[in-house]
Amino acid sequence: MTIQARMAAEDPRLYNPSRDVAHNFQKVMELVAERLEDNAWPELDEILKREGVTLDDLGEACGAYCKYLTVAVTAPEMSMHAGMELSGFFDCKPAAQVAILAMIGTCYAGIQFGGIREATIGGKGPMETVGDVIKHAEQFQAYVGIPRWRRRLIRTKARIIKAVQILRNSSN
Repeated sequence: MTIQARMAAEDPRLYNPSRDVAHNFQKVMELVAERLEDNAWPELDEILKREGVTLDDLGEACGAYCKYLTVAVTAPEMSMHAGMELSGFFDCKPAAQVAILAMIGTCYAGIQFGGIREATIGGKGPMETVGDVIKHAEQFQAYVGIPRWRRRLIRTKARIIKAVQILRNSSN
């Protein structure tokens, strides 16, 4: 049995902290680590063996990913892209990065399916707001998918823009 709440009488969506990705982050990452340690995905394990990725490599990538997410709280002024760079995630072996993101994806695929079903009543529910979440997923996917040299250009451009903003603010 789960407890669900409506935030406002006119809002048909139901809220449950155990479905919210911000609240279940720790459990999801524990599940990701367990599945990777247990070699729960044979096709992924084959890739990791071929690429010479060890459990230590996976642990490093998992830790860097967790650090990336903590930036949202510890450095609220930092952009998602800067947080990804700061975490060291892109310094990890590429196959380890893929493994972490793939396993997170499989975990959330199940959580989302069950959660959306549970929170939808009479055809109305969280699916109405998924578009907003998709925008963040698209940003993440786009940034992860670009070559390292382009990420360096993006970082340099962001630094230049920030420097110009600081100069403008200091001259006012």
